[in-house]
Amino acid sequence: MRDVRSLNKNWYFHPGEDIADDARFFGNVQIIANETNLWQKAGNHGPSKAANPHIKTWRQVDVPHDYALEGEFTSSVAAGVGALERGKAIYVKHFELATADHDKRIHLEFDGVFRDCQVFVNGSFVGRHLSGYTSFGFDISELCEFGAVNAVAVHIDATDNELWSYEGAGIYRSVRLVTTSPVFVPRWGTFVRTGTAEQPNKVIIETKLANMTYEAVSCELLQEIYAPSGELVCSLAPVAANIDAIEQVTLEQTTQLENPVLWSVDNPQRYTLVTKVVYDGHECDQVETHFGVRYFNFDPEQGFFLNGTPLKLKGVCCHQDHACVGVAVPPAVQEYRVARLKDLGCNAFRTSHNPPDPALLDACDKLGMLVMDEVRLSGSTPEFLNQLESLVLRDRNHPSVIMWSIGPEEMLIQHTEQGIKTFKRMQHLGKKLDPSRVTTYGMNMMWIDICDLHDQAGFRVDVFGANYRSSQRSENYDDFHAKYPDWPLIGSETFGGGATRGLFEPDQSQLPVKIADRWLEHPDNFPDPRYPQTASAYGQTFTPWGYSIEETWQDCLARPFMAGTFIWTGFDYRGETFPYDWPSVISRFGILDYCGFYKEIAHYLRAWWRTDNPHLFIFPHWNWQGREGELIDVWCYANCAEVELVLNGTSLGKKPMPANYRLEWQVPFEAGTLTAIGYDAGGQECLRTYRKTTQAPAQIALKPHKQHLQADGEDCLVIEVHVQDAQGEVHPYADNELTFSVEGAAELLGLGNGNPHSHEPDKGSRRRVFHGLAQAIVKSTGHSGEVKVRVEGWRLEPAELILQAE
Repeated sequence: MRDVRSLNKNWYFHPGEDIADDARFFGNVQIIANETNLWQKAGNHGPSKAANPHIKTWRQVDVPHDYALEGEFTSSVAAGVGALERGKAIYVKHFELATADHDKRIHLEFDGVFRDCQVFVNGSFVGRHLSGYTSFGFDISELCEFGAVNAVAVHIDATDNELWSYEGAGIYRSVRLVTTSPVFVPRWGTFVRTGTAEQPNKVIIETKLANMTYEAVSCELLQEIYAPSGELVCSLAPVAANIDAIEQVTLEQTTQLENPVLWSVDNPQRYTLVTKVVYDGHECDQVETHFGVRYFNFDPEQGFFLNGTPLKLKGVCCHQDHACVGVAVPPAVQEYRVARLKDLGCNAFRTSHNPPDPALLDACDKLGMLVMDEVRLSGSTPEFLNQLESLVLRDRNHPSVIMWSIGPEEMLIQHTEQGIKTFKRMQHLGKKLDPSRVTTYGMNMMWIDICDLHDQAGFRVDVFGANYRSSQRSENYDDFHAKYPDWPLIGSETFGGGATRGLFEPDQSQLPVKIADRWLEHPDNFPDPRYPQTASAYGQTFTPWGYSIEETWQDCLARPFMAGTFIWTGFDYRGETFPYDWPSVISRFGILDYCGFYKEIAHYLRAWWRTDNPHLFIFPHWNWQGREGELIDVWCYANCAEVELVLNGTSLGKKPMPANYRLEWQVPFEAGTLTAIGYDAGGQECLRTYRKTTQAPAQIALKPHKQHLQADGEDCLVIEVHVQDAQGEVHPYADNELTFSVEGAAELLGLGNGNPHSHEPDKGSRRRVFHGLAQAIVKSTGHSGEVKVRVEGWRLEPAELILQAE
């Protein structure tokens, strides 16, 4: 039977090329420093039973692991790509195989390695994988020793980039060892397609079976479908298969489910297909495939429909890194990130600009988030087509995935005959592998002209993806629709504005980015003159192609033919530091900051993306001591009918809330309490919020994102850290350095604070708060028991969090 073993724990790690001239032995593997030998058999010396003195020069790490994050920030690396060195490294992992497994197949699977890695097993070269984003694997059966210790070595060269922002380095996603019978379902060997509007209960199942014996075999395929409740709802008739030696076959079956529960963003219910293979009278393999029953379509006049119901896509683009962990984001943190976006009202996620971690798609399936799944590079050569193929084969069972994006802003080819041929080849492959989903492409520059070239050449992606308005004209959307009324349209990348959480005054610590002369023709795109060179919390700093968050949503909402919008970006990320250069190292484009804390502009989307849920928010903070009587710009985001502003008990007036916009006041500063009161359409108070003048920082508060931790060695707890005054209000200027300790059945994985120009290490035990907030991520060690997190700071009341890992 199949056995799936995690290989995430206890890898030996060595950064750089300086592993000395002498060979170092790890179990069966001999690693040789000379690169000319990497392609050769590195020597098989059998399992070493004695302690290895060389092993002390290496460090043990768990994966996911981002070794770039462990370096120091340097101006010698462009701030635009994160200002962190990547370079080369080697990982080595031991694993044991039982003697009884000698006739089985052993498969080594990597969800993602950045990048250009070469894999060795027991000294033998196995293969090379260039892409830093696609998943891959190898059958290593003939190289393994049974009843013995084996070793895998992974040589990584992350020197070159694939993106133009931070990409990390290392084995930054999960690794598995899968043991199967010689007759088995190969990796990504099942594909479940569900029905259409005419036949929503129809299920089509394609199953690959592999025979890795040297004789033809006859076997039987058995399949069952279980409802989200766990109840068996369908048993398919057995299917016989004859497979030649060292060959594969594909079988197709069709069935129907009675009154299926449809997967949706509000009710993300998944079914489970259990696939069994019977060979030589015994069940030799079993695989579970999760899928959702749902159907959708893009209408060129009315936008997007899910299960026959219109749904405006309220989307964000996201890079894959996060505070505390870099690109090595554990599955539990992936789920945290998706949940933060769902809380905002987001229902769609673009994996910008690369194939995502499978754990991210699992979270989107579970929580109800639609996905535009994107390749990193557009190309028609075998390397790039293989990257697209691996993406589609891996992800096509996820109900969350509705679109394949065959490229983002390939400016050198998108307007050429070569590019059009490339996109056509990629679309053909995508539809061959998965006829159930649509293709799109993120077009930038003067996209309304470029789409004309595509159409004249006889090629269209299924849904046209427009990045930004193009030349600042929202009317371009209307021009496109008038010219191509039968071509669905989506804002595949929009907004392009910058904001910094909690920052309301000019930031003199930053250097402005160098602006090209042609950009200076658009002075209105740059920061409000009150905040020179400052991406303030008001969110009025834009790239030359960007525009305000209010305009972004209004553009989409006002046009029924637009399927939705994907805002750049959901979270801040390392690199692309506009409008700043060094020493800034993190972008300001996010609606949420690098930790996932709400920025002030996030409350605009929270108000208008969740109109069925009342929301009221005012800013800035109310700590302007020394500026008494000076007028302070006060903004309000709310979905109430009216809002009244009150300062220290005196009403400053009530104003009607413009739909999909905001309210503004200029209020003379006076220490105390600034209160906002929201009223519904009937004039009844429905919400109340306030800003108080705080006292000095006095205490620390810890707020975990959940109240339990699984003792599985993988689960994580994301903890908000607040520095407050004695009354429990977060201090808006607090930047106290805090010390963190974790005891018991968990460990400290990393620290962050969302500060775009902080050069503090994410790995360590000390971190400053940024505008009163910081974040810690704690990870299970794999043992049950008590977990105690303690945070201390000078002249602050410390805080403790105690919970159980179970």
